[in-house]
Amino acid sequence: MTIFTCIVLVLSGIFSIDYLPPPDGIGSEILPLNSRSLGMGGVCIGVPNNTAFSMLNPAASAWRLEGGICFGGRYSEGDVKAWDNRLGFPTASAFVPLPGGIVLTGTIDGRSRVDTVLHKTVSDDYTGDFSWSGGLVETYAGLSVRTCDWLAFSVGGRCSFGNILSDITLTQTDTTTTMSDSSVYRDDASFRMAWGGVFGILVNTDRFGLGFSISTDRKGTLEINRDFLSTSEVDNSSSIYSLPGEISVGLSFRPIQRLLIGIDIYSRKVMNILDSRTDPGSIYSVGAEVNAGNGISARSGFSYMDGLWRDGASTFTAGAGYSFNKGRAGVDIAAGYQYWRDVQDNFREETVLSISLWATEKWLGE
Repeated sequence: MTIFTCIVLVLSGIFSIDYLPPPDGIGSEILPLNSRSLGMGGVCIGVPNNTAFSMLNPAASAWRLEGGICFGGRYSEGDVKAWDNRLGFPTASAFVPLPGGIVLTGTIDGRSRVDTVLHKTVSDDYTGDFSWSGGLVETYAGLSVRTCDWLAFSVGGRCSFGNILSDITLTQTDTTTTMSDSSVYRDDASFRMAWGGVFGILVNTDRFGLGFSISTDRKGTLEINRDFLSTSEVDNSSSIYSLPGEISVGLSFRPIQRLLIGIDIYSRKVMNILDSRTDPGSIYSVGAEVNAGNGISARSGFSYMDGLWRDGASTFTAGAGYSFNKGRAGVDIAAGYQYWRDVQDNFREETVLSISLWATEKWLGE
């Protein structure tokens, strides 16, 4: 789907081309997982969480009894240029419990990143050097409600936004024509806020947990502004972009009080954006958490991606958590190794490290 078409300008000596989207669309994606979930292979849908926020099922936060905050970060090394040797967008979440079993929640998290270059022939007389950078961020604001000891619902809004910058330098190949003064310019693709609804449910008992959530399609305005280095001319265009809805379901079980086992399935429809198609597909996750006592937890998990942005990717993860001062604050850490084959059947791999710090309002004292 072409979302931006620009008529070639030959006005006042300006030469320009149609907007060229990055080869990977909005870039390399990641799931919005907190460190605890990543350590368990991505399991979070059917597991209550009173320390961190799960955007894939906000109802998991309904068991939180105190207000608090959570901050997290993600670092990657591997064959994905956009993430290699870099920190991800920092995650921040806040919780405000209210009377009646209501918990207000809000979070912001990074979702995709672009970092790529391309040399391309753009006409009979010109070649171009293109570079892209940027990505998208997601936010959530809503509430969770516990209707009884074992049942909770959530309702809220999920928003995506961001921008992708393109720097272009045109080089003349035909020396018989005069070089344009506007052969260097920048395209700024701004993804304005795309809102959608998120609805979740979680059933939780001493032994079992069952969760489900659904996110609706999100639509927003895409504005592309072109600025030329040597002139004051500006070219603008806008269109509508759409992000597909998602469905998640998860099941958890405690065979003994100290051991938690969970299974999740995440699914998404096809996505067409910036002339790039991401196939529909699912992620299947399984993980476990062991309470070792004295505030220490150990975790491990595995996930497999069928379709989506890394078809066939397998991920092994491990992690640990520690809560101190009688559960008033804590830290979670997780590491994951993922490998897959790209569309050219080349072997690819990536190692991820995630850490989060959380604290309740009791950290400030009684």
